[in-house]
This record gives sequence, C-alpha cells and structure tokens, in this order.
Amino acid sequence: MRNINSEKAMQLKKIQSYLEVYKKFLKENPGRRELFSWESQKVFQKNWDLEAPDFSKMFAASLQNSHTRRWWTGDNFKPKKRMLEFIHQNSDFVRAMFRELFDETKAIENRISKFQFGCEVMMQDYKEDHPTSIENNHYHLENHVISMYLAFRYPTEYAVYFYPEFASTMKKIGSTKIPEPFEMERFFKITKTLTTFLHKDTELMTAHQKTLDAPLFYQEESMLLVTDFYRYIGLVG
Repeated sequence: MRNINSEKAMQLKKIQSYLEVYKKFLKENPGRRELFSWESQKVFQKNWDLEAPDFSKMFAASLQNSHTRRWWTGDNFKPKKRMLEFIHQNSDFVRAMFRELFDETKAIENRISKFQFGCEVMMQDYKEDHPTSIENNHYHLENHVISMYLAFRYPTEYAVYFYPEFASTMKKIGSTKIPEPFEMERFFKITKTLTTFLHKDTELMTAHQKTLDAPLFYQEESMLLVTDFYRYIGLVG
C-alpha cells in the first residue's frame, strides 16, 4: 500500500509540474495553439442534426472550418469525403450508425466497435459499387476520427484521441499502466481526471479563456482543453 501511495504522490507532483509548463505556454504563446479546434467544435454544435432531411448537406456543414481542413482532410487522409460517399450510398444506414455512436446509454467501446463495423460494411459496399477504385480505407479503425465525432458532439465528455502524444504524456507523469491503443474507455477516464486538475488551476483557466475570447470559438466547457494539454506535453513539454 505504501508503494502505491508513493507512486500516486509522485504522479501528482509530476502532473502539477506539467500544469505549470502548460500554463506558461498559454500565457507566453497564445497564438501557437490550435484554436481552429474550438471553431470546428462550435460549427459542429451549430449544425449537427441527425434528423435533418438532407443528411449529406448537414454532415458537410457540420465539418467546416474557416482556417483549415486538417481535422477531416489531408494527404492520404479523407474521412469526410469517405463518409459523404457512404451517406450517398445509404444515408439511413449511416444515420443509424451515428445514432448508436451517440447513444450515451450504451458502453462506449461497444459503440465505437459497432461504428467501425458499420464503416467496414459500407466500405465493402463501396468497393462493390466501384470495382475499379483503388480506395480501401475508411479512416475510422484507429479511433482518432471517431473520437472527434464524440468530442464535438459531447464537449464535456470526450477528448480527442491522439495516441502517441497521450502515451508520451502518460510516461512523463510516471504512469506505469498506460492504456493500450484501443482501450478507449480508459483513455476517456484518464482525460477526465486530467481535466479536473486543469479546472482547479484558476490562473491556467483564465489564461486559457483569454485565447478563446472571440465569437468564432466554442466558449463553453470543453475537453478540447485536455486534448491541447496532453498533446503539448506529449510533444514538447
């Protein structure tokens, strides 16, 4: 018991030290943050409606940003394009996929795995409809994109998943039980705990809020903060 308590005390001390590192970053480099994340969250919150008659139009509008397309589009990374193709194929099926993913009465890892299975089904249908296409990736198996859907839909419940940076941060704070890449429930629980530490630091929260003082950004409480924290610490902290 003494060793367990000692380990927890050590982790707490390291967490506090990295909060200070992050707080200094917020104060001295506010323009270096990926603030477009908060714009994307606001856009999603404003436009998302599973009951919209034109599901494709609604989905496209929900995934917009005035500064960048990097959340949803990049080199060899086109989850938005692929999902719009799936919606074109069978909008009712995809609508049901999202309805179940966002059903908070069900276990999160089951929801994610069922959503991924649905994407696999749709990908097979797509390949059958486009036999000459070389496309074979729907971009949802590694959980990153799915975590963005969840984080934008439920800002206070889910952080965005960047596993390498998250694992790096866990090592830096002295964790000996780092979640495996697909242990999403543990990831969300740990980021919730880290969020509690962030919110307790009023000076840090004030510095954070100052960077979002613009109508373009989502202003309410959001787990994007802990995403920003663990990515910064994991990469350069």
